[in-house]
Amino acid sequence: MPLTHTGINKLSPSPTSIETKRPDKHSDGNGLQLWIRYTGVKSWISAYRWQGKQQTLTIGTYPIMSLQNARQRNIEIKRLLADGINPKEDKKKTQANSDGSKAFDTLAQRWHDDRKAHIAPNTYNRDYSQYQRDIKPVIGHMNIEDITAPDVLAIGKAVEARGATDMARRAIRQTGQIFKQAIREGLIDHNPANDLTEALKPHKVKHHSRITSQQLPKLLQDIEAYGGDLLVKLGFWVMCYTFVRTQELRLMEWSEIDHKAKIWRIPAEKMKMDRPHLVPLAPQVITILKQIKELGFSDKYVFFNPSNYKPYSTNAFITALWRMGYKGRMTGHGFRGLASTTLHEQEYMHEAIELQLAHEKENKISKAYNGAQHLPYRTKMMNEWANYIDDAYAGKTDNLIVMPKAQDTGTA
Repeated sequence: MPLTHTGINKLSPSPTSIETKRPDKHSDGNGLQLWIRYTGVKSWISAYRWQGKQQTLTIGTYPIMSLQNARQRNIEIKRLLADGINPKEDKKKTQANSDGSKAFDTLAQRWHDDRKAHIAPNTYNRDYSQYQRDIKPVIGHMNIEDITAPDVLAIGKAVEARGATDMARRAIRQTGQIFKQAIREGLIDHNPANDLTEALKPHKVKHHSRITSQQLPKLLQDIEAYGGDLLVKLGFWVMCYTFVRTQELRLMEWSEIDHKAKIWRIPAEKMKMDRPHLVPLAPQVITILKQIKELGFSDKYVFFNPSNYKPYSTNAFITALWRMGYKGRMTGHGFRGLASTTLHEQEYMHEAIELQLAHEKENKISKAYNGAQHLPYRTKMMNEWANYIDDAYAGKTDNLIVMPKAQDTGTA
């Protein structure tokens, strides 16, 4: 039965649509449909067959596009089909819409502008440069509603063909973040970039130089005796206790520290995997933070270099290790590998260790990532790890595998 303006105005998402997040579909005839999305958005859809396959094309939203105009646009689509033209491909070649508000590039530029004030300049420059180089030329001109998973995967595959596997994954993740923004704005209801990194070549693990657990006491004593910048030395101790990445450590901000909960809340834009990360802080770390705060170097950054008014660089930590005699033997990343190996040897829960390392896991568990998962367990584990570091520094035992096995205390 044909639709009417009165009937359309009465339509709202059904309970089933809200629960499943799938649209309710109402037919006007001749392939024209009105989809009522769970968000309440009413989208005009033209359904047709092209080369034997069913296709759908979003042609507007109600009431911006009236019923009469939708019918007229649907007729134009049928004419394109009669001329042997795929309407969807024809639409991709034109401007996304009259004012460009739904063009992918419009949304991407806004997303990058919003991030600029909240992330490190080098991170912004890296991501924006990749957008301009790898993403915009492929889908920047397209209407965000028309972009499909194969369109996004083509971006990743093109970057991968250059041998840049990590950059290929980063390009797909960035594209997915922009789609998430469009979902929040009610422009689309699904993310075509989901799960696409699984279609790329397996990630090659880069092994970083690191000492053994038997060599740890000597390293800790060398760190404590280090005569260079005090904040670099204290940074190494925080790295030992928390095994975060050097990049995460050096850009640590006071606003990210929850002193009451004793947790460091790292925002997604600072993390390699683009998701927020929680780091339980042992009493030893809290003590170090208090010591740094009393120095009064910066109200924003914890590891702030007063000589150049910027956070300490990654090179500052690398150079310090070299001065201590660990060139080619230890890196900032090595603290992570050492912690992972030791905690696994002690049979701590694998999933809790991986969550604390903020590793990328391309399986169903990572798709439902919860930053607070196993948090009580992880807090206990991190406290015991900090005590283990202190015992290693004190040289209390020749066999450093002495930590008790923690028990799970919950998942949130």
